[in-house]
This record gives sequence, structure tokens and C-alpha cells, in this order.
Amino acid sequence: MVPVPVFHFVLFSVISSASSAVVRQYSCDNYFQSWCQLHNVTIQMERDVQSTIFPRERQLGFVYGTIGNFSHTFNNQLFRAGVLRVFARGTHIPYLTMPNTLDQLYLRDNDLRTVEIDPRVRYTLRYLRIQMNKLRSVARFEHLTQLLELNLCDNLLETVPFDTFATMTRLRQLILCGNHIKTLVPPIPQQTVVQLPSLTHLDLSGNFICSLPLARWQFPQLVNLGLRDNLLTELDSSAIVARFPRMRIFDASANALDCRSYRQALRTFANRSIVHLIDRRMCSVDDAILVSGEDRGDGRRDGAKTIGNGSSGDGGSGNEIVPARPGSTLAGGQEIRNLKERLFLQQLTIQRQRMEIEQLRANLTTLMEQFDLVAGPVRAVDPF
Repeated sequence: MVPVPVFHFVLFSVISSASSAVVRQYSCDNYFQSWCQLHNVTIQMERDVQSTIFPRERQLGFVYGTIGNFSHTFNNQLFRAGVLRVFARGTHIPYLTMPNTLDQLYLRDNDLRTVEIDPRVRYTLRYLRIQMNKLRSVARFEHLTQLLELNLCDNLLETVPFDTFATMTRLRQLILCGNHIKTLVPPIPQQTVVQLPSLTHLDLSGNFICSLPLARWQFPQLVNLGLRDNLLTELDSSAIVARFPRMRIFDASANALDCRSYRQALRTFANRSIVHLIDRRMCSVDDAILVSGEDRGDGRRDGAKTIGNGSSGDGGSGNEIVPARPGSTLAGGQEIRNLKERLFLQQLTIQRQRMEIEQLRANLTTLMEQFDLVAGPVRAVDPF
């Protein structure tokens, strides 16, 4: 039977003439690398926050429990303890007042619905992750101007105007996967072009996006673009490589692209040596790309060849199929097509492996950058 972790704190009584209060002084239950962890902390009322003393640690993590209001008072108590980085996993936090003294804040599975950001405050937060929560808006996020990473995966966002991020000139990673995003343009655009000069990784996977406002985006350093599992049917790959000249990884799998977009994407990305992942469509593709241009697109390749492209030169039907005889030229052509098909499958496997390797490299680079400021020789790792 696995023992259930409990939190530890010391109680001190502070008695005044008007009332008595109990001071709760917490100590670390355990450490995850250099993160001090507190289990099952429950702070419901504001008066409880005022009488709480946290351990003097630069990196503090909350695991399960409840924080009724991550308020200014709560932030002040963290500041007094010298806390610079906070994570909360599975801790119930329905309301968050954005702290202006933290460097990193990671919230996961907290039932968070509301984030208050004061436009008069100068925030120093560099890494912000709010994952697996219930946010519906990114209102006032433009005041988080020092962010290097913003991760809002698995929330309930539907409209995410990229104008919001235009103030984040240092932003490197913007991860918005697993939401309900339908539009990326505000009803009344405040600017014609959104410039993110430092952005290298943009992930919009798992949303309801039908089109990309490429003409409004200027991300000169973008390397990795994720569009997997959306509602895209058209894709201008020429515009993508023109807008993002440094792009090396492109994922548009699980989208029902039309044949024109599919063929153009294969040709464009192959010529640029871009690692790309696009679901194979039943479309004819030029030999110069990957597969034979004689592929009809309906799966019939076994011992048959399509003659014509709508009507034949001798008046025959465009759908006429000529069986291949052993030893004939058609049989030789069939073998070539089979070889090309096998080559295509091998290339697809290699492409997927390259994609995985590049993604692992990107993740490793992110982790190394994220914790550069951790004190001491031991470098912290992602608490999630």
C-alpha cells in the first residue's frame, strides 16, 4: 500500500487583545531535485494567508490541496520567503492574481478559471505555464512583456488574437495546443502585422483552426510550427516558407488538406529540406517529389495502369484500364511503381523519426534554457 503524503507545519500561537491567530509555518515534505514540495496544503481564507509562513526556498511546489485565492497577500508571503519559482500540480486554485515577484510559474490541473492581471504593474515573469485548466480568455496578457515562454495548453480558449502577444518581444515559445481556438484575429485588429522577433516554437495543434492569417504574422526566427489536428483544408506552403525562412520542422498531420495543397506542400518542404509531417492524401503526386505521377488516387495500382486524364487520344474512355502482361513494358512499369511505393514508405518512416529527434532536441534546449538561473551547481528539471 502506497503511503499518502501529508504536509508538515509548525503551529505558533499569536495572541492579541482583540483576537487570537494561529501561525502556520510550513517545512518541505520532500525535494524533487531542487524543488521544495508541500503536499495537501489547504489555505481557504484570506486571514489564513496572512498567518502563513512558507519555507525559505527559491523553488516551491504545491502538490494537491487547495489555495482558495492566489492573491496579492499570498504573493507577498511567497516574496517574504524569497520564493522565485512556483509550481502547483493538482492543487485547487480557482482564482489567480498574477504575481509580480516570481520568475517562473507553472500551474497544472488546478480548475483555474480566472486570471487577474493589473495593467499598472510591471511583471518580471519569464516562464508561464497554465495547463489543463479552464481559461477562456487571454485578456490583459499583453502586460506580461518579459515572457520567454507561454504555455496555455488544454484550456477552453476559443478566440486568441495574436495582437495580444505583440508586446512580448522576447517570447521564444508560444504553445496553445488542445484548446477550442477558431480564430486568431481580433474583431478589430489593432495592427496590420504582428511581429514576434524571438519566437522559435509555435504550437497550435488540437484546435478548430480553418485558416492561418499568414499575412499578419512576421516571425523571422520561427523554427518549429505545429498545426496537427485542426480543420485546415487549404495550406499555402509557399507563403509559409516565405514568412518563416528559418523553419525546419512542420507538422500538419490530421488535417484534410486538398490535393493542390498536399502536392504543393510536399514539393515545397522537400526542396527546402524541412522535416514535415503531412498525412498522405489519395492524390496523384509528381515523381520528382515522392511517388509516381501515374498514381490515380483511388488506390488501384495492382497490375493496372490508367490511360488518359479524362479522355484518351484515340477516343477511348479516360477510365480504361489496360491489364499488364508478364514480360511486357507495363509489367516493368508496375515493378517500378512498387519500388517507388516502398521507397515512399521508407522515406515516410525516416521523416517521422527525424521529426521525433528534432522535437526531442527542441524540448531539451527548452529545459536547459528554462532553468539557467537556478542557484547552486545542481540545475533543476521540469517539475511536471
